[in-house]
Amino acid sequence: MNDIRKITQANRLAWNEAMPRHQKANGSTWDERFADPDYLALKKNEHTLLQTYGIQNKAVAHLCCNNGAELMSIKRLGAGRCLGFDISDEAVKEAQGRSDRLGLQCQFIQSDVYDIPEIYHGQFDLIYISIGCLGWMPDLNRFFQIAASLLHESGMIFIHEMHPFAEMLPMDGTNESPLTLVDPYFKDDPYIETDGIDYVGKTSYESLPQYWFVWKFSDIINGLVQSGFRIKLFEEYPTDISTLHQAVEQANLAVPLSYILISQKVK
Repeated sequence: MNDIRKITQANRLAWNEAMPRHQKANGSTWDERFADPDYLALKKNEHTLLQTYGIQNKAVAHLCCNNGAELMSIKRLGAGRCLGFDISDEAVKEAQGRSDRLGLQCQFIQSDVYDIPEIYHGQFDLIYISIGCLGWMPDLNRFFQIAASLLHESGMIFIHEMHPFAEMLPMDGTNESPLTLVDPYFKDDPYIETDGIDYVGKTSYESLPQYWFVWKFSDIINGLVQSGFRIKLFEEYPTDISTLHQAVEQANLAVPLSYILISQKVK
């Protein structure tokens, strides 16, 4: 657990360093978008599936909620109690401030996922996971165990994430062909980066170290099953939701770049 805390706290500092850059680049843009009462920061496929599986009046927890845009959108779809958890103090401040200004009644809490208090156990109908969450988790099995503990009996987990295949492809801005495999699929150790995580404003800076883990689909599926979940739906898409592989999507190469995985708690 000490190693986990070392990693997650390093990531916390890196995100606190990055978030002001994100806010400078598009904070006002988010305000303008959400000024439209019909605006939703959700992709059409997840919007449809959330409604299909039922979101009305459901208690929802968003783990790794970042600036809260997705959770506020879920609230607009008719969800009940909405709580977002994020390790970044700066992300939580932005999210809570925007939610309060909009009167959306979402609550955002600064917490390492691995430290979420027991008072939240068994409180939710749905755990929502969006792009860029699982890769920051040093212990995926423990992550899914915590997700299960937050759900009441028969609650569900909804994951909309970057496809593991995309982790092998070159990011935008390189000179590599879009379908060149530049990184391994099987990788036990995290990537340790110090070149910043301002994927919004695209500023370059020497950052505090951050740790990124590449999880195989077998890690994800086994982690869910071993934590008491049953797979309800799994869909793959050629859509880049990471904003890191736009060149691949635009090349129409018909490769998987994202997925939605819905699972239900069975024990």
